[in-house]
Amino acid sequence: MVIRKSQFQTASRVVQLGNSVTWLRNQNTQFMGLTATQSEAIRFILKNYAEKELTAADLMEHLHLSQSTVAGIIKRLENKSLIKRTIAVGDGRKSIITPSEDGLRLEENLKLTAVDTEQIIVHGMTPTEQAQFNRLLQKALDNINAVRKMREESNG
Repeated sequence: MVIRKSQFQTASRVVQLGNSVTWLRNQNTQFMGLTATQSEAIRFILKNYAEKELTAADLMEHLHLSQSTVAGIIKRLENKSLIKRTIAVGDGRKSIITPSEDGLRLEENLKLTAVDTEQIIVHGMTPTEQAQFNRLLQKALDNINAVRKMREESNG
């Protein structure tokens, strides 16, 4: 089989984009003492904690990270006094994650950082191109997640 450059160009660009976005978000969240991944975790918690009891499993699903990686993120956010963990009623093995007062105070800065990142990414795109870009990104993410789920089910 002959592999053409165009067959791996997209994946390479996606990896480069992901690395560049992570670098930018690390730069933009540094003043808050957070990494890009920690900021995404706390943003998810802030956005969803009032609607349902959040657990490490919810963060794993949202961030698409392993249990051990998410456990480390939770521990670091807790050590920074940005979240609190409480034992779930009826299930002592499960912890419920909520933002602390310090975590709640970060919400506006996290939103501004997210908006800044998005504006940089879509700079020069028309509104139609932005919508198409987001639709295609979601489609690509859905494709990867479908393969991931299938492989996890076959391995587990």
